[in-house]
Amino acid sequence: MGSPATAVFVHGGWHDGWSWHLVRELLDARGVPSVALDLPMTTLDRDAATLSDALAGVEGDAIVIAHSWGGSVATLGASGAANVRHLIYLAAVLTEAGRPSLSPPPAVPVKGRETLRPKVIIETDTTTTIDRAVSLAAFYHDVEPSLARQAASRLRPFQKTGYAVIETNAVAAWRLIPTTYVVCAEDRMIHPDTQREMAAAAGAEVLEWRSSHSPFLSHPGLVADLVARRAAPAPG
Repeated sequence: MGSPATAVFVHGGWHDGWSWHLVRELLDARGVPSVALDLPMTTLDRDAATLSDALAGVEGDAIVIAHSWGGSVATLGASGAANVRHLIYLAAVLTEAGRPSLSPPPAVPVKGRETLRPKVIIETDTTTTIDRAVSLAAFYHDVEPSLARQAASRLRPFQKTGYAVIETNAVAAWRLIPTTYVVCAEDRMIHPDTQREMAAAAGAEVLEWRSSHSPFLSHPGLVADLVARRAAPAPG
């Protein structure tokens, strides 16, 4: 029996690597090594390069766990990485390589697809930032309140250049690597139906949890269990 794969965590927009700390503590207790990136959140290709560099530094197999915006980063940044055994998308936008997962909220929400996203995002000339008070309902409504406030206090600006499509010949990583998509059925940022459609279009294995947009804080045990299963040493 070999060693478990290293879990490489890719946070969502406006967040940082701290987001995964509860999950990583549970994995530490199980002997599953992990790395949590801090993305620059400037352009998709730069974020993807951050992931590619991290994967190149992993000895042995890796699995990539991506949340929200991090799905675009994983799709591009894990493409061609020979050591990646599995991809896990948590309420993450799953599109073709080079297509960013974030876009400005529509002026008129689509009927039946309303979320809190238009209310939580604040635009400046060069960035989008988050209304931290609204984020408690948009991101963290099922998270313990003091932990939710701590998470909200750490939110960072996201450069509008991150919305730009990246021209690339890379094949989407989910086309090359076994993929699990976790639909968060109580998500108020990316509509659960949108998540289901993306997962189905990609032919991914689909799990569904009763969770907000932030299962790494509200249900860290579920995340850790899934990651540990996918990271388990290959038989033989």
